[in-house]
Amino acid sequence: MHLPAAFLLWAAMVGLAVVNDAAGGPYVAARIGEYGAHLYKTASIIAVIFIVSIKYFGYLGRTHAGEDLTAIAAATGLTWLASSIVFEFIVGHYVFGLSWERVAGDYRLWQGRLWSFVLASEIAAPLAGACTLDPVVSVVLRPAWRARVRCPGRL
Repeated sequence: MHLPAAFLLWAAMVGLAVVNDAAGGPYVAARIGEYGAHLYKTASIIAVIFIVSIKYFGYLGRTHAGEDLTAIAAATGLTWLASSIVFEFIVGHYVFGLSWERVAGDYRLWQGRLWSFVLASEIAAPLAGACTLDPVVSVVLRPAWRARVRCPGRL
């Protein structure tokens, strides 16, 4: 099963996000402002999510040829999404003491909060990671692998 590995990758990305947040607060905000730091932190964690996904599915494409990587990508994305939401609400409120209003505030796109884009990337990145392998890795893998990745626009 690939879910334990997906969860461990998510935990590592949370660690990177915490470091990103710590650096983005005082260091970056002092140079580009509070909202600029928010944009920077959001864009950088989304980039990390996509890079991790592409590397992870590159590894799976080499080591698990013939498996349905689309299903693995969907399960990975849902694991990351659920873990992030639980972490945000439970840990944010009960461990860090944030109010429910503050925690829910990160989901308000109309107020310039971009957390929803991070969550969307957790679903999209694994699927993109599995799909980007098709033209790149299928040359080296068995021809049967190519049919095991069902990407939009490729039938």
